[in-house]
Amino acid sequence: MMLFFSSITATTVMTFFSYFYSEVKNEKFKEPQLINILINRLPNFSTAIGKHHILGWFLHFLIGFIFTALFFLIWKYISISWLSGIVLGFFAGLLGVLGWHIAFSVHPNPPEIQFSKFYIQLIVAHFLFGLSCVAFLKIFQP
Repeated sequence: MMLFFSSITATTVMTFFSYFYSEVKNEKFKEPQLINILINRLPNFSTAIGKHHILGWFLHFLIGFIFTALFFLIWKYISISWLSGIVLGFFAGLLGVLGWHIAFSVHPNPPEIQFSKFYIQLIVAHFLFGLSCVAFLKIFQP
């Protein structure tokens, strides 16, 4: 249960940051919406979905759960600390950048965004993700 709720918390904090940053900078860096745009623009995709469709949210939180599960696995071997949260968040950010870069590169019609700015904000968002996992555990772990 700790894994599930930590994942929800960390992914929500990260997503809040991406939405806030997107609004402040007038950019399209909202991950669930980008996922829906990628899905919607696939050739031969029979059903059009809007950028606010639940599928993008579900996939975004599923990926967050997978990252959190990896963090928990690693924390079996190293201590849960603010530093480990930052380091794991950084590496999760690099994996996120790699995943998004591959998705944008192989997609026949990717969204038109500032990719380098998106990747930088993604690293920051994952720092917050890692720190949120640690904060959740420090507050709620017995």
